[in-house]
Amino acid sequence: MKKLLTIGLGLLLSTQLFAADFDLKATMKQMKQTFKQAAQAQTIEEMQQPIIDLNQLVEQAKQGDYPPEKKDIYLEGFNKLTVALEKIETDLQAGQFEAAKESLKQIDGLREEYHDKRNPSIWQRLFG
Repeated sequence: MKKLLTIGLGLLLSTQLFAADFDLKATMKQMKQTFKQAAQAQTIEEMQQPIIDLNQLVEQAKQGDYPPEKKDIYLEGFNKLTVALEKIETDLQAGQFEAAKESLKQIDGLREEYHDKRNPSIWQRLFG
């Protein structure tokens, strides 16, 4: 009976860990789609809603439960995203569409940087 309970508890915990990881992946996919909408916008009005949505997704991601060894990296990246999104919102409110478009490039750079930090290549692991 104890063995069955232990196995059941293990399956439940592994399912919940997988679900938490799956939620992050789903949020990242939504972030990617929302970013594309913002990048394809032709007017301030078209860009505003995707930026608001992206900001909400980042805030949701900040609330995630991450492994202790990666938590600082995740939160650092999400905080940098928040700062970049606030700048874009300020640019849009000031009517500076081109400046907002330029700031989107910073977000793309952050995406690349933190994906590399999250999943370092074998060469980065071997040679630091």
